[in-house]
Formats: sequence, C-alpha cells, structure tokens
Amino acid sequence: MKQIAIMGLLVLFTLNNLNAWDLNQASGGRTNSLGKCSVALSDFWSLHNNPAGSASCNDLYFGISYGNRFLLKELSNKDAGLSIPLNYGTIGISISQFGYEHYSENLFGLGISKNFGTKLSIGLKLYYIFIKFSGEYPSKYVPTFDIGMQYHVNESLCLGTYIFNPINIRINTINKDKIPIIMRVGFSYFITDDFMICGEIEENFDDNFSFRFGLEYEIYKDIYVRSGFQFKPELFTFGIGYNYKWFMMDVAAQMNQELGASLSCSITFKINHINKM
Repeated sequence: MKQIAIMGLLVLFTLNNLNAWDLNQASGGRTNSLGKCSVALSDFWSLHNNPAGSASCNDLYFGISYGNRFLLKELSNKDAGLSIPLNYGTIGISISQFGYEHYSENLFGLGISKNFGTKLSIGLKLYYIFIKFSGEYPSKYVPTFDIGMQYHVNESLCLGTYIFNPINIRINTINKDKIPIIMRVGFSYFITDDFMICGEIEENFDDNFSFRFGLEYEIYKDIYVRSGFQFKPELFTFGIGYNYKWFMMDVAAQMNQELGASLSCSITFKINHINKM
C-alpha cells in the first residue's frame, strides 16, 4: 500500500507541475525558507544553486542538507558539498541524491567560480548524473553542466541568472527521455543591513514557469527569520537560521495546500580561514 501511495504522489507531482526530476531543486535551508529563491544569493549553498555565488567564498566550507517531501523518506533530497577558495577562483565539489531504493537520481558535480572585478562573478559546473531504477529497468548515466552569473549593481542590489543543462542533453535517444533545461533570473536587495528581499522567475523548458519571492530579517545578532512563497506550484515557506563563527544552521518548512508539508535542514561548517593558493 505504501508503494502505491508513493507512486500516487509522483503522479500528483506531474499534475501539479512538480517534476519527478528533482535534483535541480533548490538546496539549503535558507533558500528553501525564502520561497526557493537562490539565483542572486551568495552563500555556501550557491555551490548547488548558482555557482557564481560561490565566488565570494574566502573560507574552506563543508555542508550537508536534508529535505523531506511531504514527510516521506522516499521523497527525500540529500546534499553535501565542499567549497575550496584558491587564487584563480573557488572550487566546488557536490553530491546530491533524490529518491529511495526503487528509484533515485544521483548528481555528482565539480565547479569553479571567479570574481571579475568587484561587481561581476561567473560560475561553471560539470555534472555526472546517475539515474537508478529497480527491477529490470536499466540505470542511466549522462553528463551535463550549468552556468551562472551574478552582477552586484551596488552594495545592496544583486542581479543573478542561471541555466542548467543548456544544450538539452538527453537520457535516452530512443524514447527521447531528457534532462530538462532550467533557467532562473532574479534579484536580491538589502533594504537595510538586517532586512533583505529577493525574487526570481524559473523557466523549466518542459513545464510552466515559477515565480518566487522571499524575505529575510535578522531579528537578533546572527539569528534570522525568513518567509516566502512560490507560484506554480504553490508553496508557502518559512524558516529560521543561526550563524555562529564556524557553524551555520538553517531550518525550513514548506506547505502545499494539496500535498501537505515538507521540511528541510542544512548545516554548514567553516573548516578554516585559509590563504588562497
């Protein structure tokens, strides 16, 4: 019965424009509490969301994230990453998994990001995708890449753009299964030093576009509250975050009126402040 229920939820994903392909969903508790806005943010989880945002990283970071769709472990996302600043740019290594024993999407990434002057940053990331099926269905292996850019208009306003799988790589040339092309464009704006708004549009070329908006407020030193929403599919999000000197933790909750609640949490460790080599 549980397997039938899970398959039913996957059908509802499709009916509600929630793609069965899930690995390019936003990673990190901060992003998931901001209506999934990510393209114009600069933090550790930019490693997964827009590699250009990693260019400002001057420390060695390691992070892990776990997300649970509708409180079902079979619909969970697991992410981990390492960010390494070097003289010629910031190197990012990431691993992501969505699914469970009968169906899983696995993504291995290696990227680089670099600042060009004080305003422009660009990031590029190569991926190796492994899609596993149970039973007699063969597993699929395919490479692809993404590219992102951020432009800091001033100290308060940042514009970002990102595209995943821009050359439309297919999983199977016979039945034309393919990895979707996904594009995001958005902004982040600090109204004050402790209050930020962000927004973005995501276009999935195999689906409808999504509009997202988020708010972040530092209510006390290093303690943040966040909220946001997404249209198509409709999600209401909220969360909290805490930044210590070497430790950051973000928790997010999302609510879909038809499918229920989803939870996610991410933890990031600053391993060391290192001189770029």
